[in-house]
Amino acid sequence: MAPPLEVRPFRIEVPQEAVDDLRARLAAARPLPEALVDVAPWEDGTDPAYLQELLAYWRDEYDWRRWEATLNALPQFSAAVSVGGLGADGRASDTIQLHYVHVRSERADAVPLLLLHGWPGSFFEFYKLIPLLMRDGAFHIVAPSLPGYGFSSAPTKRGFGATAIARAVDALMAGLGYGRYIAQGGDWGALVCRALAVNHPSSCRGIHLNMCVARPRMTNPWHLLQLANAVLAPWLPLALSSREIKNLQDMQHFEAAETGYQKIQGTKPQTLAYALNDSPAGLAAWIVEKFRSWSDCGGRVESAFTRDEVLTNICIYWFGGRMASNLRLYKETLSNTQELGRMFSGYCSTPTGVALFPKELRRPPRSWAEASYNIVQWAEPPRGGHFAALEASSTEALAAEVAAFGALARRKRWV
Repeated sequence: MAPPLEVRPFRIEVPQEAVDDLRARLAAARPLPEALVDVAPWEDGTDPAYLQELLAYWRDEYDWRRWEATLNALPQFSAAVSVGGLGADGRASDTIQLHYVHVRSERADAVPLLLLHGWPGSFFEFYKLIPLLMRDGAFHIVAPSLPGYGFSSAPTKRGFGATAIARAVDALMAGLGYGRYIAQGGDWGALVCRALAVNHPSSCRGIHLNMCVARPRMTNPWHLLQLANAVLAPWLPLALSSREIKNLQDMQHFEAAETGYQKIQGTKPQTLAYALNDSPAGLAAWIVEKFRSWSDCGGRVESAFTRDEVLTNICIYWFGGRMASNLRLYKETLSNTQELGRMFSGYCSTPTGVALFPKELRRPPRSWAEASYNIVQWAEPPRGGHFAALEASSTEALAAEVAAFGALARRKRWV
């Protein structure tokens, strides 16, 4: 049994000087670069007209202290965890001060649940989800800021990719007394869930994903036929349904037109970090474009999120000051092809639930997912996108799916 952690209560208390500095930087921001007059808004990136409105609201009306109090209503803590297997030779270790939300139930049969966010999100994504999941006390919930994100400290050694994060959060759960638990995640959280399920199956007893990474098995004739159907004859649904073909077409478009951020964050994160660390306008532009293009908002950011929600998430990046480390996760994970191969080449036998929202970035056919995961629960809710926990149209649906998965874990005695 893991030794208990030295846990300290945590409150978000951003110094007033930092709040004043942010407002001063917004007031002193240079005029925004002009866009082409014959290009549609958002086609080349963040629309300057929208950004101008957002920055003015941030400067003149947004109240960080109100949202700081909202976040502090969640019980938060901090604990140090040590992670090995780092450095160029894999022999180095690092200690991370993990910030996390921890909500315990009074129920004897409550299921320990680890909630994992991604980029450009934060633990704030779960601020509406946690109360929904706790309505009947079915869970003990732990929702950390990933290492190098929000109010967790940043890794100092290379090699801190998704599998190292899995080691860190598994150690956190063990140190909190949860020898068995289930995990839920999207974006990077989904990859960390996969790493937990593959590398820590004795403790992580089930995973629930709202982003499912699964590719066709090139040795599977049926998968090859499905791939040919999608590429060569998308108008003729034979091996795939019309919806599955549309999902694959959307995924292909995303890879071709929406992954510029991934290329720079996966190769030169330090260079980009200087700009985002110095300019709140630049940081807002970098993040809000993803909130628009990755969510089920119909092109209107505020139909999926309130303006305050968008800015609170951005503020966590700004006040947390972890610009380089949150970007670097892309390089540390994507450049380690050997590690990725170990994670995804085989079959994951850990029970897996999937909620496939219609505007999620990766929506593989169920048959592909079943070749890679032990799928025990599958749902395709009618509304929602990449930020399912936070989006207005999908928070309730995700809560229902996670609650059902937790009930299954309890019934099957996984934990």
